[in-house]
Amino acid sequence: MIDRKDNSQLLRKRSFVLGSLKTLFTLIVFGKLYHLQILDKLKYGKLSDLNRIKVKILYPERGIIYDLYNNPIALNKADFQLNIFREKADLINDYISSLSNVIKFSEQDLADLKENIKNKDLSDFIIMKKNLDWSQLERFELISNNFPFLIINQERARSYKNNFIFSHVIGYVGYRKDLKDKKLNNLKFGISGIEKLFDKKLLGKDGWIKLETNSKGRIKKELNKKISIPGENLKTNLIAPIQEYAYSLFKDINGAVVMIDCRNGGVNCLLSTPSFNNNEFSDGVTAEKWKLLVNNESKPLLNRCIAGLYAPGSTFKLITALYVLEHLNFNPNTKYFCSGFTEFGDRKFHCWKEEGHGLIDLKGAIKKSCDCYFYNLAKLINVDSLSEFSKNFSLGVSTRIDIPNELIGIMPNRKWKKKNKGERWQKGETLITVIGQGFMLATPLQITNMTATLASGKKIKPKILYSPDNIFENTEVSMKNLTFVRNAMYSVVNEYEGTAYSSRISGKYKLVGKTGTSQVRKISKEERELGVLKNEEIVYKLRDHSIFTGFAPHKNPKFAITVIAEHMGSGSKVAAPIAKKVMKFSLKNFLKK
Repeated sequence: MIDRKDNSQLLRKRSFVLGSLKTLFTLIVFGKLYHLQILDKLKYGKLSDLNRIKVKILYPERGIIYDLYNNPIALNKADFQLNIFREKADLINDYISSLSNVIKFSEQDLADLKENIKNKDLSDFIIMKKNLDWSQLERFELISNNFPFLIINQERARSYKNNFIFSHVIGYVGYRKDLKDKKLNNLKFGISGIEKLFDKKLLGKDGWIKLETNSKGRIKKELNKKISIPGENLKTNLIAPIQEYAYSLFKDINGAVVMIDCRNGGVNCLLSTPSFNNNEFSDGVTAEKWKLLVNNESKPLLNRCIAGLYAPGSTFKLITALYVLEHLNFNPNTKYFCSGFTEFGDRKFHCWKEEGHGLIDLKGAIKKSCDCYFYNLAKLINVDSLSEFSKNFSLGVSTRIDIPNELIGIMPNRKWKKKNKGERWQKGETLITVIGQGFMLATPLQITNMTATLASGKKIKPKILYSPDNIFENTEVSMKNLTFVRNAMYSVVNEYEGTAYSSRISGKYKLVGKTGTSQVRKISKEERELGVLKNEEIVYKLRDHSIFTGFAPHKNPKFAITVIAEHMGSGSKVAAPIAKKVMKFSLKNFLKK
């Protein structure tokens, strides 16, 4: 028989052990709860919030760019983007495969996505695809429940109203890889043109938004927000209808049209052709497309207005004439005989007119563009002095226009040749320089600014960005000599036998100017003996450039214009007629505005 006393003691021991275990277990549970809820509350609260709260960067809307009459030429459009939660990046490949019938991902999209995954920023979202169209949005909306952790987000992307027409002057936007602030990896910055130079004004300031999500990846509500600040709008001196009209006249012609307001220096037209579609750059140009543009022989990415270098040809005769009047006290009634060539040393310097112009004075030499007259003037000229004088008219120096990448061209002198050619200046080279050939090179903008300075008597500083107050220094050239050159320009266009007589404008407001032919090749002695080939008989690349520069009206000038048509022959044939049309349009629609 079992001793009841021993049994009772055994039960008490067992109860004690069991109770102790329960107490220990309870203490452990409460200790863990205390640790989780009290000691580690901050840590796990943050983790909980990370799962529940998502942060997205709010990129600012870029400032709008307007023309002089408040027509938008660079604005913004809605950009619908497909985003995925960053912590769900492992689902991307499956989602892309499942969405293939709804949303197509190009090679460029996949390359961009790879970059977005790699880039670490403050956003909890990865952009999978941009620029979704309405069809894609509608189809995705129908099946969106099958794709948790994906959301559609709307941003504002750059859009250019007249792609091709303003591409060089407005420029384009794109991504930068040298950013210190990695949170702005998906923000586009100005890469060229006005977009680049005024990027800080146009950019604005970013913001952010905190969103609460549920376990299925659906956004429940907005928790907090710092609104992004849009960029500053800019008003330019460009006149959209003038640039659009000029572009319509340049079909199948490479070249440039520049127009400057002689009164305030405003650049009303800055057209370079061929051009490129800057909307493609805003959306993200493909590597293949970029390669085609870079390798294109016509150089569509080159802004010919500020970086295209051309021999100014006979348009420079205006400066040569003004120089001898101003610095040599030259009598404009002095006559020289043009037989078709001038001998200097053992060389013959030929006039463009083979049979010559006969006996002619300075005004007639400008009117008929007689080369031999200016060869005779060259014998009196010190090239260093002429070079220095030309700087007053923006030749060989920067115009300081408010657009990047302007070239200054070449206004040669003795020092320049010694430095760049390692040779002494030859007097015969002065004969070539005074007619705007030889080493001399200028941009269409420089030639236009030269003309605007002649028209106004002021040292014009061309400006793209609109400013109500522009005060310029005088050229310190006598009004008598300026008037002579202006009247000579009048005869070029408005008097019989003037080289641009066929491009005159009838009516009250007269166009005045100067034609030019910019030689690309050197004509050999043998070719002259056999007969100089016509422009159309030569390989395209070796044909002369057609140039015209002028201003209107003759009295109280408003617009100065330069037209350069590459490889199109003499200035009277192509450039002058185009300049006439653009100027006539401008006078009719914008002279009195």
